[in-house]
Amino acid sequence: MITGYNTDVEYGGIVYHVQTEDKGLQTPIILSLVYSGGAILASKRSPYDDLIAGGFDQAMLVERLQRQHKLICAAINAGRIEDLKRMGERPTGALETATAADAAPVDDAEDKADPEGMAPTQPLQTAGERFSTSDDVGEALTLTLLDEKQMRAGESITLRIEVAKHDEGDARPAGKANITVKVLGSTFQPSSTYSMTDSYGHASISVTLPTFKTGRGAIFIRAESDGEVAELRRVIHPA
Repeated sequence: MITGYNTDVEYGGIVYHVQTEDKGLQTPIILSLVYSGGAILASKRSPYDDLIAGGFDQAMLVERLQRQHKLICAAINAGRIEDLKRMGERPTGALETATAADAAPVDDAEDKADPEGMAPTQPLQTAGERFSTSDDVGEALTLTLLDEKQMRAGESITLRIEVAKHDEGDARPAGKANITVKVLGSTFQPSSTYSMTDSYGHASISVTLPTFKTGRGAIFIRAESDGEVAELRRVIHPA
């Protein structure tokens, strides 16, 4: 399984979160989800059995992953939100045409039942920003959760966050980095909390996780410093 992409796209004063990921060779599917206000508006599932049958080529899979993600983002930028919602009845191959409107959703019932589907993924780079994750050693900005524990619905937790900048192998604290913590889910309203790191690159944010027994939930953490961005996503397990 390869890492995927996350992008926030704003249109008409609304921020839509687009997540695209590879479900792995055991379930050879490229899955894209479009969120708004923590709820899933649309999804697109594209099988890639043909890549496996023809001799697996990871570079081709990465290309398809990027293309599907970019087309869905382009559809939102073009105001085709309703098209994304309606086009679930179109054939799977519709997304492969040249227009952004072909980023078609499909039924997402199966994905809502799979909380691990919101596992951490890498973000897609956008103009003017450099992205990394806490697992990307050597990147310009890294974001780490200290004393990390499993997150479960209904708990009150304190996220201890560390942000660091890297330059030619040397790491230094990223002071005054802007931190955004979003709690997202398919069965509850989203929430956002904002903070800033201290001179040691540390921030502590207290969050009460919503209580839910069905559906999916995740915490999305974003750090930004001097135009560089690092992101993390962690699953919230149902109560």
